[in-house]
Amino acid sequence: MSNPENCRAAEPKHFTMASLQALFCAATLLLVVAHAWTAMAASTTLENACESYAAGDRGSYDYCVWKLRRENNGSAAADARGLAAIAARAGRATAKAARERIAALRANETETASRRDALAACDAEYAAAARRLGHAARAAARREGGDLRRAQALLEEATGANARCDAAFAVAGAGQQSPLDGSVRGLDDEVGLAIALLPSSPPTKA
Repeated sequence: MSNPENCRAAEPKHFTMASLQALFCAATLLLVVAHAWTAMAASTTLENACESYAAGDRGSYDYCVWKLRRENNGSAAADARGLAAIAARAGRATAKAARERIAALRANETETASRRDALAACDAEYAAAARRLGHAARAAARREGGDLRRAQALLEEATGANARCDAAFAVAGAGQQSPLDGSVRGLDDEVGLAIALLPSSPPTKA
């Protein structure tokens, strides 16, 4: 037969454990709500930015949302500067992939010297684009006005790498075209997206 004293002694412990469990559940619920609220606010920032970028074009809006969420591992937690940095990093990855493709082509290239020269010119273009986009992403993520203007300049300099690569093959003659596949063409869209998302630089102080 159980001792009543033992039961009474156990009551405070039982109450304490239940209270701790309730507090834990409440704290967990608050964290879930806070996370959901943060995600909702960040998602709104992304969607608003993409609406501004698309200017009413549904395809452009869908591309913007898809690209930014995909490159940010599904998370929308970034402000306007952060979103521009995400797009710039996506462009950098594309430029680096183009260089890898070019390296493979040059390793197996058996055609004319002019074609090899064109590949070398393209490699230099994408190397410069990757470097500029990497710097632009870091500058965009910072808060100083000078870094914002630097990001804008670097993104502008990275624009047109595909066109310059195409021009290098045109110069090679005989109607040659760049052998780089369509995935590299996405670089223009990524750079353009980064430029559109980057906030305007603050006015220079007198």
